[in-house]
Amino acid sequence: MRRHHDSGKSLASILLLVSPFLLTGCVAAGAGAVAGDAAVSPSEEAIQYVRTHDLKPYIGRAIERGDVVRGMSKEDVRFVKGDPKRTKEEEGRTVWVYGTVSQRKRVYFEDGKVVDHNF
Repeated sequence: MRRHHDSGKSLASILLLVSPFLLTGCVAAGAGAVAGDAAVSPSEEAIQYVRTHDLKPYIGRAIERGDVVRGMSKEDVRFVKGDPKRTKEEEGRTVWVYGTVSQRKRVYFEDGKVVDHNF
């Protein structure tokens, strides 16, 4: 009976020794996730573009982040992503194509505004 009791103490001792290392890993992973989510400062060019164009607030924020969002004009997309590699008409929409063959990205416009994209 005594042997069984000693093995319980040994297990408890091991858990007490190992648990700080396990918890430290969790804290470090959490801290990394928070640090990785930090916002990137917009470029001076992006700030100037947003200030000098009459944009909806969500479009201005997207431009400052370098993102494409629905409702952007062709000028907005060109500012954020540059000139497309290719343009085409597809099912009544204008399509701007970016990237390589294996990493193809598209922006779809109707009436000069972004209606869909895969960035």
